[in-house]
Amino acid sequence: MADSHSVPDKSRRFTSSSLFAGAFDQFRHRPSSQIPFLDGLRTIAILLVINGHFSTSFTSRYGENFYSRMSFVANGWIGVDLFFVLSGFFIGGQLWRELWKEGTISIRQFMLRRGLRIWPLYFFTFLCVLVFYWHNAAAKEYGWADLVFLANYFNYGIVLGGWSLSTEEQFYILTPLLLYLFARRRDPKTVRIWLWAILLFIPLMRAAIWIHHTGNFFTHDPALFATIYYKFHTHCDGLIMGLIISNLWVSRSTKVVNKFWRSSLLVLVGFILLLALRHIQHEVLNFTGLAFFFGSLVWFGLNSGTTLFRSRFFYWISRLSFGMYLNHPYLQGPVFHYVLPRLGFFPIASVASQLLGMSILVVLSAAVAFFTFCLVEHPFLNLRTRLLGFRPAKKTVEAPTLQ
Repeated sequence: MADSHSVPDKSRRFTSSSLFAGAFDQFRHRPSSQIPFLDGLRTIAILLVINGHFSTSFTSRYGENFYSRMSFVANGWIGVDLFFVLSGFFIGGQLWRELWKEGTISIRQFMLRRGLRIWPLYFFTFLCVLVFYWHNAAAKEYGWADLVFLANYFNYGIVLGGWSLSTEEQFYILTPLLLYLFARRRDPKTVRIWLWAILLFIPLMRAAIWIHHTGNFFTHDPALFATIYYKFHTHCDGLIMGLIISNLWVSRSTKVVNKFWRSSLLVLVGFILLLALRHIQHEVLNFTGLAFFFGSLVWFGLNSGTTLFRSRFFYWISRLSFGMYLNHPYLQGPVFHYVLPRLGFFPIASVASQLLGMSILVVLSAAVAFFTFCLVEHPFLNLRTRLLGFRPAKKTVEAPTLQ
């Protein structure tokens, strides 16, 4: 009788219901090591991106309105910069801790850990786009730039938003390699000065490029800004800031604790710096200002002890943000063509209709992201655990990706 019960129990692991149940367990309770405020920031980042993209499509169809002109809507792209700061912080935290403990970095284990987190869903999305948007893919040489993570430099790929994932992949390759070559056997604190130097060099490089093409630092050129926006070497301020924050956090003295008001003051300083840099020359200095402001928010979340964003909602959306980032551009069309025209609650071109459509897109995107998490991401995360014995470290969370 014991044998007759053991066979069904073992086979149950491979049923679709058990697959979803195993993945769903990860959403029931936030891990104790998770920092709720950072889940909230990641939720804000993905909502900014989705809202910005949906608003752009809505206004192209029905014209502008007061909502689409609001700063956080018109500039929803800044959600990507928030993702960059978070990614730099989490990835940096893993690397600094390893350097601190081992004196070196295992590039192989790092790439496997990152690859098994990002590549499965990314390449699954790539295949889906290749199949369902074949003609568009043919016009962009079938997405070869996506396959080698160079979409931020060449033809922008066939995966919508893939340029930012290429930027992060380039960061994941360069950072451990450079730390392995130049930071081994060194106190991580000694590397910090070089990180600050790089953060200063990036806007200076953008300024040199800007002056070379326009002849004047204060000239505004949207076409040139679009070129600067996509490339790694001209748009990695947030990633470097995240590295700096993680370095400060890992090497901090446990006896020194920043109080709530001290961290709040830093946020205010970061916001003022953002406004000042934007006022001076927004195309060249905006990314640096955003890096400082979002960096101050991350530092606030780490030090203030705030209970903001403790709701499970923020943990769920944070966990699904990678899938939502990848799938939402392809769900906009069905929302516009099949959902909004059939609801009829509000005039189709009204602000209420725009808000309703955006809300539907968020819910639909989260639902599809949960399905792909169960089907694609979760099995590979389990594989990663088996191969590397990976466990989330204390006082950190899984690195956010656009991922």
